Amino acid sequence: MKFALTAAAVALLAAGPVLATECSLFTKDSTCTFATDTSNGTALYTNPSNLSNIGSGVINPFLGTQVGGNGGIELGVNTDDPTVNTLPLNDKRDNANTFTTTLRLNQLGFVTINGVDYFDFFLDINEPNSTPNNLLSIDRLAIFGQTGATRGADINLNNTNITSLADVDVFPNLQNVYRLGAGNDLLMNYNLFAGSGLGYDLSLLVPTSAFAGLAANSRIVFAVQYGGADPATPGAAAQDGFEEWAALAGSGPRQVPEPGTLALLGLGALALAKTKRRQRQAAE
Repeated sequence: MKFALTAAAVALLAAGPVLATECSLFTKDSTCTFATDTSNGTALYTNPSNLSNIGSGVINPFLGTQVGGNGGIELGVNTDDPTVNTLPLNDKRDNANTFTTTLRLNQLGFVTINGVDYFDFFLDINEPNSTPNNLLSIDRLAIFGQTGATRGADINLNNTNITSLADVDVFPNLQNVYRLGAGNDLLMNYNLFAGSGLGYDLSLLVPTSAFAGLAANSRIVFAVQYGGADPATPGAAAQDGFEEWAALAGSGPRQVPEPGTLALLGLGALALAKTKRRQRQAAE
């Protein structure tokens, strides 16, 4: 499917890339990019509203996390550890590798936008519906591919060998393929798709080229932090229920049905985010 450029879109492109360290997906069908992530702004964070129920009875989550107590920072990493009592960080759910597991590269399907192939990962968040606690931030996100002599073997990250996200960075035989970048924050609004499993709150599209060099059976590991934008952005802390990641499965290209202005919306969203950020800093 080819996408037509409007006059406004052409003007945005002509203005050059927009740099921002904070981007808000507060409008349905919007898109964020980060010029300082390791994809140089080619990874797309979107919240399309044209998809159906994706609850854990419909999709197969590979990472579910939940922070206890009064909320705050929430950390998670997917793992093949089969025992729920030894899951690392804030990983939750039963685990006979049912809701927490690694993925093999050859299990991932991809979509094609404007001739570029992307792996598509989904996030369903579960936060309070009261303002401002309906917000949630992603502050750190890293994706790793398995290397070494035993690619395809289980990766057992547990509460002994992983006590922080820094431990994932130095875990043997993991190669970083994507990183959100220090200082970048993505903000989501739970109330746009309120209800557990009622559509996902985020689609992360990462160019398949970032995974070049990995073996087909290399396992894929996500490491993520939520909630760090609070208190600078009140209500962005992690609270309430599960945050769950899933992935588009299968093989072969799939065209994204709509919206046709997906990437262009990202430029507009980032311009607005940067303007609001400057206004906030000027008022402080």
